[in-house]
Amino acid sequence: MSDNAHHPADPDRAQHRRNQVLDAATQCFRTYGFHGCSMSQLARASGMSVGHIYHYFHNKEAIIEAIVNRDLYECLDAIDQIHASQEVFNDMIAGIEEPISNSLNSDNAALQFEILAEAARNPKVAEMVHSAHQHVRDKLAGLIALGSPKPLDQDLLDSKIDLIGALFDGMLVRSIRQPHINQEALISILRPTMRYILEY
Repeated sequence: MSDNAHHPADPDRAQHRRNQVLDAATQCFRTYGFHGCSMSQLARASGMSVGHIYHYFHNKEAIIEAIVNRDLYECLDAIDQIHASQEVFNDMIAGIEEPISNSLNSDNAALQFEILAEAARNPKVAEMVHSAHQHVRDKLAGLIALGSPKPLDQDLLDSKIDLIGALFDGMLVRSIRQPHINQEALISILRPTMRYILEY
């Protein structure tokens, strides 16, 4: 069999390896922090050599960028699915459990806080985070405008997005301060709250 026969599988294998590094990095960054995590620790967690990791990522900043982008694509995909709905606000509220669950996951919160802390002192990481946030914000703005029963001026639209963002950012904090929060009770209150914000 010629070497060419193996080429079609190479991109899939490379992506699998990249995901292997990213999965290990999310655990290591949560456990040791971005700066506390050494490449040797990351290599052990991923089951790969340090040199092999550098084959896929130039440095730890590149790994953070890939983690941010992976989260971004998942978020944008979820928004796109709702965008095709005939009942945009109803579907947004009906599907609220997953984003709430993600926000109340202390492991996820630890990773997000680590990335935000690095963004606060590292302009390159800050640019990555700001760019991803703007992508989500633009998509969410389009979704809210599509579902709104009345025209929205930019200030009102921005305020809706900022308030929704503050709610979910706050849940990240609560997941650390109050790890045993009653998620079911929280959802029951947040559903009408979200509807009020969306339809206001």
